[in-house]
Amino acid sequence: MDTQVFKKQYKTLLLVILFFAFFTRVYRLHVPERYIFDEVYHSVTAKLIAHNDPRAFEWWNPAPEPDTAVDWLHPPLAKYTQAASMLIFGENSFGWRISSALFGVGVLYLISLLSLQLTKNHAISLLATLLASLDGLLLVMSRIAMNDIHVTFAILLTVILYLKTKPFEEKRKPLESLKWYLFTGISAGLAMGTKWSGVFVLGILYVYELLSMLEVVGNILHAKNKKTIQTHLKQLIQHGAIVLCCFVILPLTVYLLSYAQMFLQGKDLNHLRELHKQIWWYQSNLTATHTYQSTPLEWIINKRPVWFHVSYGSGKRADIYAHGNSILLWSGLVTVVLTSLSILKRLLNSTDAKKPLETITRIIRTPLTYLLMGYFATWIVWIRSPRIMFFYHYTPAIPFLVILLAYGLYKLTMLPEKYQPLAQATALTTVSLAALYFIVFFPHWTALPMPAHFVNSVYFMFESWK
Repeated sequence: MDTQVFKKQYKTLLLVILFFAFFTRVYRLHVPERYIFDEVYHSVTAKLIAHNDPRAFEWWNPAPEPDTAVDWLHPPLAKYTQAASMLIFGENSFGWRISSALFGVGVLYLISLLSLQLTKNHAISLLATLLASLDGLLLVMSRIAMNDIHVTFAILLTVILYLKTKPFEEKRKPLESLKWYLFTGISAGLAMGTKWSGVFVLGILYVYELLSMLEVVGNILHAKNKKTIQTHLKQLIQHGAIVLCCFVILPLTVYLLSYAQMFLQGKDLNHLRELHKQIWWYQSNLTATHTYQSTPLEWIINKRPVWFHVSYGSGKRADIYAHGNSILLWSGLVTVVLTSLSILKRLLNSTDAKKPLETITRIIRTPLTYLLMGYFATWIVWIRSPRIMFFYHYTPAIPFLVILLAYGLYKLTMLPEKYQPLAQATALTTVSLAALYFIVFFPHWTALPMPAHFVNSVYFMFESWK
């Protein structure tokens, strides 16, 4: 593959993909012109925020509009952007959804940045962005006024900024990268201030910081004189202080500041504490069930989509389903499994190395391991969740999945010449089928009317997809 072509035309090709993504996200964005699914909570609360109405931060009020409720269960950052959008475009369906559409395009741009930073390969970056633009879950969550695409953006921004601290290098000097630690901590706080699940991203950062600090501890243990011990001990204390300030205190401070409007309305920390007690009680004691609830192990195989909207007319129906591109999710899952097994094999073999701990550390400090951590960190914790869950909780994992898939497909084309016909055919077929799947299912994701018999035979080909 001639990667120089992609490098030279990178900006142009990336803009084409992003424009395609923007168009698919804003095309008929106003349809339907009513609340769908959880917009009955998010959009209504964003309206209250736009009017500086204190009910947005109160859990005891009746419904502001018929068949709605105030969303006090989630932090407010996403609703701030939705409120700002409505102030610009009006309190209509386009106004409350355009924020998600813009952040959805932003997610694709961040996918291009992350993949380029990790692989240094423009072809992989473009392919990952293209594949992401063809995914149904990212598309649908960019066309509804909820907070999932916003937290996905913040998580990606965090892992991109964190790379600036050089987590893959040995003998790191955190003080030299202090500003990037600060930016990363702020971004992590923005993720938390958008949705509680944004805190998952901190787990990735802690792993790499712990590795670096353990190396310093090892240097202390192997030091041969007091002066060297003191030098490394000072380094360890500085590093620990930076991690504490930037990855604990700073994210919590940003999270606290996300409630600035509430404080400006006159409410105090006691109200915030009680609000969070109510949130925790609700989230941990919710026993309700839902027809479209699903489990994390069902998400990874695209088994159970979420039905957002339907309208009927003259032998046709128009639906909106939060449903992934099965070609991407299934082939991506294969890539994840193969990559995980490859890394696991290397970790197991490291026990035979002269310095096994150093070998393990080097394996963890690789782009593929970083991507796998991002992928698993964003969804696997949900397995232990006490409340009902939905497929859209898998949204933050999709960017990491498509980058891994793009990397795997690119590597196929780099196999020895005798394997090239099959390898190139596999890569081309995967991308072509993903594009075809997108074309076929686009109406199912965007409420375009389709013949009912086609919907039943194609969109509902599996019982669990109904």
